[in-house]
Amino acid sequence: MVDVFTGATSAAGSGQMSNQVLTAYSKSAMFALRDDMLFEQFAKEKPGDLTNPGTPVTFTFWSDLAVSTTPLSEVVDVDAVGLSDSQVTVTPAEYGKAVLKTIRIQVDNFLIGWDADVANIVNQNMVETIDTLAREALDGATNITTIDAGAESSLTAADVITAASIRRRSKTLKKANSVPWFGDKYACVIAPDVAYDLQSETGEAGWLLPAAYVDTARIYNGELGTWSGFKFVESNRGRIGTDAGASTVDTYNTYFLGKECLAKATSIPPHLVLGPVTDKLRRFQPLGWHAYIGFDSLREASIQVLITASSIGSN
Repeated sequence: MVDVFTGATSAAGSGQMSNQVLTAYSKSAMFALRDDMLFEQFAKEKPGDLTNPGTPVTFTFWSDLAVSTTPLSEVVDVDAVGLSDSQVTVTPAEYGKAVLKTIRIQVDNFLIGWDADVANIVNQNMVETIDTLAREALDGATNITTIDAGAESSLTAADVITAASIRRRSKTLKKANSVPWFGDKYACVIAPDVAYDLQSETGEAGWLLPAAYVDTARIYNGELGTWSGFKFVESNRGRIGTDAGASTVDTYNTYFLGKECLAKATSIPPHLVLGPVTDKLRRFQPLGWHAYIGFDSLREASIQVLITASSIGSN
């Protein structure tokens, strides 16, 4: 007689054992792809010598006296001039988000490390939010121009970043006496799409990669290398103007930064919060994060923002 197969699928005929073959799942879940925390690392935090707890927090700057190039008269006293100062005000605000877990999902779920995974997701939301707040403060700076000095809405797919535009921002920062971040190098935060155009123009050989100076310099999160007076840091978190250019061309902000470009006022540092269980049967368990923090541009002379398109962007 014909053999009867005992198998797992219908191909085995009368030997089908589908009840004993179950769908298999990995017991470890993977997280979404993430960018590093980049913009916040360039912020200068108000030191701990506040006059008192309160809001907003004010940074005060002395103004230098004008140079005195006129010779003094031997017999005439000089006229006294007044001192002056200026202030930058940073207003902190509360930020946060929470999730509410039931005790049933903790008992029924099949994942290893469920609580740790939930905490990871909440923590990532905190990191991304704080870094976005820092970036949005730079987007409100005054020294923002497009590659052709025209309107952002007129940028075409061909209006990409150039080596000359990089050198110009370097010299602009130097003319303003902006202090570099390391040695003579300023910082530049650039989108990968924009970095592609710049590296295509200058050639890979024009870049000094981090490995070439790792022993003598701080390496920033996401650092790409140095070129033309800047340390370049790639980030997907910079502002992208979706369809903001001509004919639905996407636009990108590139940030050229000197020291003290960004102010941070922290009344309550970002932290995770294990909320209280208040229901009668203790079934609802909250977990969230909270911060009382604010960012603002500090020295406008240390900020240059350039808006361009990208040849590999959404055009």
